[in-house]
Amino acid sequence: MITWKRLARCGLLGAAAVPLEAAAMSESPEPFVRALALSILALVTVDEGRLGHSQEFARMARELLTGADIGDSPQSSLVFTALGAVHAAAGRSAQARAELEHALRSRRRWIGISPWPTVEALLRLAPVLLDVGDREGATALLDEAKDLLASLPDGAEAQLERLRRIRRRLSPRARDVLPEARLTEREEAVLRLLRGTPSIREIGHELHLSENTIKTHTRAIYRKLGVTGRREAIEQGRELGIL
Repeated sequence: MITWKRLARCGLLGAAAVPLEAAAMSESPEPFVRALALSILALVTVDEGRLGHSQEFARMARELLTGADIGDSPQSSLVFTALGAVHAAAGRSAQARAELEHALRSRRRWIGISPWPTVEALLRLAPVLLDVGDREGATALLDEAKDLLASLPDGAEAQLERLRRIRRRLSPRARDVLPEARLTEREEAVLRLLRGTPSIREIGHELHLSENTIKTHTRAIYRKLGVTGRREAIEQGRELGIL
């Protein structure tokens, strides 16, 4: 049986795509089950750079949540986490922060619930806070995530690696990047989509921008990161903690 705990621990959300799609599109009488499946699909596709798909999955999940009137339950937090992740990928930091903070509030009110969705929200919100310059807030979230992961008896290497990548953005090297070399929010959104396999035209469609605009952003990304191609840009983005 596929569980959120198992997938989060192993970093294998993408492996559940097929059964999740079946659950999301089923005629299940439980809207929460479908909303949960759609939320995980949104997280999977946003990490794969498929922003259009993730936006649709997150929208459907929110509609189910609204219709079921369970918007403030801790179980619903993953829907808000998915919405926040989609906003973050599109460079909408303010909206991303609001949704992710909502997700965390809905979980922090309860004691003894599963830590995995909480960790997911923490690791999604920390980079957003870094993007808006709240380094102290991001550090606190990473410390909280680390404490939660350290308390788990069965380990969480995939999540700890995610945490380490984000924390590298707090390193002296990341801080010493010259202002003119820092990517804008839109450039970061383009870089995230470059991780997948879409063409420049498809990336433009995802972000509702022209092909020429995406080419301009891509050239700026390569210049600022000191690279000449997509693969190098992705590697450098990970090294700097952008991805």
